[in-house]
Amino acid sequence: MVKRFTKEIWFRKRRLGWGFSPVTWQGWLVTLILVLILILDAMYLYKSTLFGIILVVAIIGYIILAFLTSEYLSYSSDNDEGMV
Repeated sequence: MVKRFTKEIWFRKRRLGWGFSPVTWQGWLVTLILVLILILDAMYLYKSTLFGIILVVAIIGYIILAFLTSEYLSYSSDNDEGMV
C-alpha cells in the first residue's frame, strides 16, 4: 500500500473539477518550480526533441508528487505501527 511521505498535506482534492490544489507553501513551491521549468523549456528548447521529453517528465513528476503528498494517502511513521 502506498503511504504519504509527509505528515502535512501539500495538495488537496479540488472542490470543483479534477485534480489537486496546493494548500501549503511546499505545494506552492513545487507548483512554481513546475511553471518555471515549463517556461524555460518553451523558451530555450522549443525546436528541440528535448522539449517534449522535459515537458512530459516534468508534468508526470508533478502529478506523482501531488498524489504522494495529497489527502488521498494516509501517513504512518514507525512510531504509529502499534496504534489502531
